[in-house]
Amino acid sequence: MPKIPIKIKKSDSADEKVAEEMKVDLRNELEPEQKQPRSTGLLLSVFLLLVTLGLAIGWFFSAQQKMAFADLVPEQAVVFGLINQQELYPQAAPFKQFLSESNFYGQAAVNKLNDYFNQSQLSFNQDIQPLFKEQLAFILLPTNSETSFPFILLFEKESSMAQLSQILDKIEPKLKQDYNFSSQIYRQIKITILKHLFSTNSYLYSQIGDYFIISNSQASLEKIIDLIIDK
Repeated sequence: MPKIPIKIKKSDSADEKVAEEMKVDLRNELEPEQKQPRSTGLLLSVFLLLVTLGLAIGWFFSAQQKMAFADLVPEQAVVFGLINQQELYPQAAPFKQFLSESNFYGQAAVNKLNDYFNQSQLSFNQDIQPLFKEQLAFILLPTNSETSFPFILLFEKESSMAQLSQILDKIEPKLKQDYNFSSQIYRQIKITILKHLFSTNSYLYSQIGDYFIISNSQASLEKIIDLIIDK
């Protein structure tokens, strides 16, 4: 009896069922890995933004609180420093005798200036210091043809400059015992020049706006006047 081949036809629905069971939803598997870098990147971006804003705000407020006299310092300055008068003088007082005996640089001039105040019946602490704000600027400039140590002392007024003029009127007669007085006009500002009778030392001072300037170099003093006028 001949064999009759029997063909079994599989149901399409069964195939579809098996195939469906074998499917792997790659989107669901990859989703956690894809979301993590996105959230981390977002946090990093926010962090960097906050840091940038913090730096910008800090810079803004520091720019608003500029150091006193900073805009009046020539670009070529060698040294620029602020001196607190109320703190300095009491601290320096105990060393006065030592500085005098060791002939410390400038101490002779300081002693002589105190003599001028005493002769004029003036007290530096009571009559001079209150005329100016606590901080004064010390500026050292490069050597020039006038002196190897050109310096500037820059004071900012606390009270009327008329009071300073009254003080100078009392001191100048005493200064004239040791100095020849002359004056020059620079950019409509009077510069008083003191040349020592017995040495080559010279000093200059000038009043301009809210400032009183002392120097041993005319070129240096004129630079400060330029900065005050042009600022």
